[in-house]
Amino acid sequence: AHLNVTSLTGYSGGGKKMIAEYEAERTNKALNAPRPYGLALHHKHLPEMQAVCGLSTTPVFCPIVDDYYAGMEVTVPLHLPLVGRSARELAGALQDYYRGEPVIHVHPLNEAPAFLPANTLAGRDSLDIYTTVSPDGERMLLISVLDNLGKGSSGAAIQCMNLMLGLP
Repeated sequence: AHLNVTSLTGYSGGGKKMIAEYEAERTNKALNAPRPYGLALHHKHLPEMQAVCGLSTTPVFCPIVDDYYAGMEVTVPLHLPLVGRSARELAGALQDYYRGEPVIHVHPLNEAPAFLPANTLAGRDSLDIYTTVSPDGERMLLISVLDNLGKGSSGAAIQCMNLMLGLP
């Protein structure tokens, strides 16, 4: 399967240098607009994405940094005839897989808001997953919204600790 992935993230994900650049007096007008990066298609997370998704080919990944501090939105478009599953099947599989997870909420199919800000979950250690399907049932979007800081290494460490200790 071939995947295309687009992510929109706050500038805190770029580390101290990028944070300082965004928070200083603006002399670079390019910081006022979304900025795609990794345009050479060699991003550090590609091997991880390929391995976790069980892909035989590397995804096409377009990360974008924008002028807000924290939050992330990752979108994966799917052509369902190529996937061989319906939107209801895929949305149901996500619902079933994450059922009972205290920090992951899978919204029902086509119940995404008209506008979905990437910083919706800033400051929280949670993940929202949205699924939408076109009226003809052939195109689908998988969208995850999270805090790029809260769901990073520290958030993962807390979740692992909770799992090991049997805590919610």
